[in-house]
Amino acid sequence: MNKEYHFTITRTDRIYLVSFVILLLGWELVKDFLPAGDKSFTYISPPSAHHGFKNKTNSHYSSNYYSKNYSPPFPKRFEKKYSSYEEEQEQTPPASPLSVMTASFDELTSMGLSRKVAFNIQKFISAGGIITSDEDLLKIYGMDSLQLMNASPFIIYGTKPISEKSTADLEHEVPIKPTLKIVDLNRATSEDLESLDGIGTVLANRIIKYRDAIGGFLNPDQLKECYGIPPETIEKIKGQITVSGSPHLVMINEINIDSLKHPYLNKKLIKLIKAYKNQHGVFKNVSDFRKIYPPDSNWCDKVLPYISFDVNK
Repeated sequence: MNKEYHFTITRTDRIYLVSFVILLLGWELVKDFLPAGDKSFTYISPPSAHHGFKNKTNSHYSSNYYSKNYSPPFPKRFEKKYSSYEEEQEQTPPASPLSVMTASFDELTSMGLSRKVAFNIQKFISAGGIITSDEDLLKIYGMDSLQLMNASPFIIYGTKPISEKSTADLEHEVPIKPTLKIVDLNRATSEDLESLDGIGTVLANRIIKYRDAIGGFLNPDQLKECYGIPPETIEKIKGQITVSGSPHLVMINEINIDSLKHPYLNKKLIKLIKAYKNQHGVFKNVSDFRKIYPPDSNWCDKVLPYISFDVNK
């Protein structure tokens, strides 16, 4: 059975294809050796007027360039930019050097500085800055060494203000330590307490609340009993706090024991005080008060400065 090929070409087609390839290769080999025809080129010089330069040698091309049929290659939106550049370049330099601290905007640009740098210089001076050297001038935004080189012959720098005290006096002068604010814990407001290092609004309010609960501080060490104050903070501010005045006293023989509340008296001690009064009557002195709970006298020493045994008759 004969095989049938669908994608084949005839012998004639193959001859044509090979001939076409040979012609292409032959053309590529001989075309470089053929003589070239005359080609004319027209040269048009760049627009010298737009760059601010004069071309005296190419007068023939310049006249052709400005013919009525020629359209400038630069868009109109650049004409203003180039004209302003020409204005800056054509400014007359100052007749004598000027102080950079007092020179006007036009005087700065006439020195060879750009309008941007002149504006930044005046902005810097109006903010209180002083330009005393080339280094100071180079710190101005937009300033570069080329502008500095062009403007240097026309610049006079300012001078730094001289201190009234001599250097020797400053060396021997003893630095004055700032006076620390002393805060009375029994009279301080929240703002006074917040002025202490490490004491914020929360701690200040907590100190005032604890002060009212115990009836006033007897000494600065009681600040350690206030919840949430770090020991290092108390150590840091101990030179700035003091205590004055007398504490608020609890009339132990007059007060309703059920309403008695004090940070130094827990519920157990309050029950013992109430039981003693019901059995023995009023407290006559400190000795009677110590009989409440003899095994532990520390609580008694802490609370006694806040207790009064007076009886209203």
